[in-house]
Amino acid sequence: MIYFNNAATSYPKPKVVFDAVNAYFNAPTCHSARTGLEIDSDDHATSARQKLAKLFNVSDINQIIFTSGSTEALNLAINGIGLKKGSHVVSTTIEHNSVIRPLKHLERDEGIEVDFVECDCLSYVEPAKIEEAIKPNTKAVVVNHSSNVTGSILDLAEIAKVAHRHGALFIVDASQSAGNIPIDVTAWDIDLLSFTGHKSLYGIQGIGGLYLKKGLDVKPLKVGGTGVKSEVLTQPTEMPLYYEAGTPNMPGIVSLDAGAGYILEKGIDHIRNRKVEIVKTIIDKLKDYPEVEVYTRGKRNSYVNFCFNIKGMVPEEVGYILDSSYDITVRTGLHCAPLIMKPLGVYPWGTVRASPSYFTTDNEVDKFIEAIKQTVKTFVRKEK
Repeated sequence: MIYFNNAATSYPKPKVVFDAVNAYFNAPTCHSARTGLEIDSDDHATSARQKLAKLFNVSDINQIIFTSGSTEALNLAINGIGLKKGSHVVSTTIEHNSVIRPLKHLERDEGIEVDFVECDCLSYVEPAKIEEAIKPNTKAVVVNHSSNVTGSILDLAEIAKVAHRHGALFIVDASQSAGNIPIDVTAWDIDLLSFTGHKSLYGIQGIGGLYLKKGLDVKPLKVGGTGVKSEVLTQPTEMPLYYEAGTPNMPGIVSLDAGAGYILEKGIDHIRNRKVEIVKTIIDKLKDYPEVEVYTRGKRNSYVNFCFNIKGMVPEEVGYILDSSYDITVRTGLHCAPLIMKPLGVYPWGTVRASPSYFTTDNEVDKFIEAIKQTVKTFVRKEK
């Protein structure tokens, strides 16, 4: 199988991730705060926080909390900042449903106002357009760092200035960028940043997290056991305990620790450059086929994934042919990002998304290109 669906879940994982998780399952279960066993102070959770802090330039590792993924992290961020009737939120049309749905539910249930700023034809949103949408009652600006559809990258530093100039919190969905693009929460003045582990951070599914700037008043999604301060009948307020009630997903944390370590060892720019090389090679090779319309373009793009359509075919057809005839796995449809599809002119069918890996070989790239060309020739282009 040729796996080109890494924007959904990365595969394969680095060997160190498999080894770390396997070692964890073959040893006594330990957690520094919850057992009587003697272990080093730099346990898996602490180690993972330390590595993530390096990747995101976080000064205090305890400002990084673990969640089940970006969806939970974004629900915590959006629902925890106290939005209520009369509150206004600005977001964009490049958002994933992990942002759209929590906002729409608050709009329906609590009466908040939400405006989604439309992207341009390159799926980019200008900071000035976001500022135009801000009102006196705007409480938060919520944006996707990098589109999971086209790969476009927003200017977080400038958008943060816009949000803070108007007294609004700045919330970032870094699901696609974490592990792909250098992130600096300090320099960019980000208030809350969500990330998931199972994509480009090379962790397993079911782990992710949220960075919270110091001093923010964010209500937890859940309260309960923490393994310490059991005599206190309300949730301990120390970070990160305040947000990590319940048994932690230690296998996930172990995988995230190993995955983040792998990225730091290899270098995020080195990993990204390989993915960019692959994507740009594919796009360039398909230029001879005008039947293939590529929506990933422009300077402000990550080029770690790309989306396209073949004229005269719906995305599901293309995905089925690639899978059944060439054993190539891609993603088709709306990609949980329905609002971006109308600006791209592809609603309601969506696109085909291809997202190679750092581990993708040149031979796999050649086979993918040939599969697209043959699909065009067989199903669209009429040979003379």
